[in-house]
Amino acid sequence: MNIESFIQQKEFDNINKRLQSIQDEMQMNSFNLFTISSYNSYLENFHSDVIAILLNPDERHKKDNCYLNLFLDYLITSGVNLNKEDYALCQITREKGRIDIWIKDNTSKKSIIIENKINNAGDQKKQLETYFNYAKTSGFEIDSVVYLTLNGNKKAPITDILELNEKTINIPAFTNSPADLCHGWLNECYENSTDDDSRSFIFQYIKLIKHLSQVGLDKQIKEDFYNIINKEDGFQKTKAIAQLVAGLEQYRADLFATKIGNDYLPFRKIYRWRPNHWLFENYNDNGIIFKLDVHFYTEGSARIDFWNPDQPEDIQKFNTSTKLKSIGLFEDFKFGGNGGGMYKIFSLEQFEKIQTVDIKLYEFVRLLFIKLR
Repeated sequence: MNIESFIQQKEFDNINKRLQSIQDEMQMNSFNLFTISSYNSYLENFHSDVIAILLNPDERHKKDNCYLNLFLDYLITSGVNLNKEDYALCQITREKGRIDIWIKDNTSKKSIIIENKINNAGDQKKQLETYFNYAKTSGFEIDSVVYLTLNGNKKAPITDILELNEKTINIPAFTNSPADLCHGWLNECYENSTDDDSRSFIFQYIKLIKHLSQVGLDKQIKEDFYNIINKEDGFQKTKAIAQLVAGLEQYRADLFATKIGNDYLPFRKIYRWRPNHWLFENYNDNGIIFKLDVHFYTEGSARIDFWNPDQPEDIQKFNTSTKLKSIGLFEDFKFGGNGGGMYKIFSLEQFEKIQTVDIKLYEFVRLLFIKLR
């Protein structure tokens, strides 16, 4: 299989759009009220407090047992054998050092233990056994021990208590699947909230969970890629492609220089500043010296900078803008870039293909040379 056939496999279809979608979602979820503070949202207690507040019928969300019932429905859907009527008069407690979150009904004597490991805290010695035995000696039967992690990679430890192992269920906070906590419970809480305060609070918390687990968002793409590299000599071909991509900006710069050749007047000197960067110098326009930089970038874009070296910023702007206005190209440029003069971007988003980017760049540079003459 040659490289062209290799990259045309169906697993590569729209992979760029899939990755972009993931990156956009990562960026979107990074902006939420909880991440403004770099402290609380990364503490184990923070997540336990939020979850306990939502589960508690007496809390400030004023939704009574709505969120609790949705959580019980979620557990039933996840395979837990319980009777919702056993939790009609339940309490939600936070017992530090004993049980993280405890849903218990003093009438039915049924309970659910939630062990929160969203921030990947380590397991204390016989921690689950201690919680289980504490609930038992307090007179409660345990319907389920929920071992809650960020993305499901961490699993509950196997204990010496058979009943405890059978009652324990591993639940991920977010894996971008219907079975995770966000989809199975938090989204349902959001949809069933009628007031702006509760909806906003839950929405922001969902965004935080997604933000914290963003490394798992591209799991399917990684799985597809893993399968590809294990076909024939897929890994070797992948490494070869990576090397080619790494050297692409230099190759594009080579092609550009070949097209330009020696025809770059009014500039009188050209040299390679970096592998992906050509510099045109010594254009003297009535005592004002101008330079032109041409850059090629790994992500597929390119840029040119037209500037007046060794001058203060205000003079730079005046000289470069005046010259570009005189040849009718001022509107194509923006202030800034290297040197502090003016610059123009040729983006992959605009032209879709790298080859088109390079053609448009060359044509514009050629036009600039002609007009400057």
